[in-house]
Amino acid sequence: MKLEIKFKPTCEERPWLIKRVGGKYEQHAHLRTKKDALKVRNLIDCGKYPYNKKYKIAIQRLLTEEEFKSLDKKDRYFNRRKI
Repeated sequence: MKLEIKFKPTCEERPWLIKRVGGKYEQHAHLRTKKDALKVRNLIDCGKYPYNKKYKIAIQRLLTEEEFKSLDKKDRYFNRRKI
C-alpha cells in the first residue's frame, strides 16, 4: 500500500495530511506534526497495532476494516508478584 504525506498550510490546527494513494476520499487523516505522520506510516508498514488514541483513529481511517483487524496486537505485560 502506498501512502502520501503532504503539508497543507491552510489547515491551521492539523496541517499534515496522510492519504492512501488510489484509495477512497475517506481514506485520509490530518495530523499535527510531520513526526506524527511518519509514525503512522511506520506503524502501518510494520503491521503493528497502535495503542495511542490519535494514531489509532488515523490508522482506522487509512485502512479497511479487514486490514485494521489483521494488525499485530502486542500482549499486555503483567508483572507477577511473589507472595
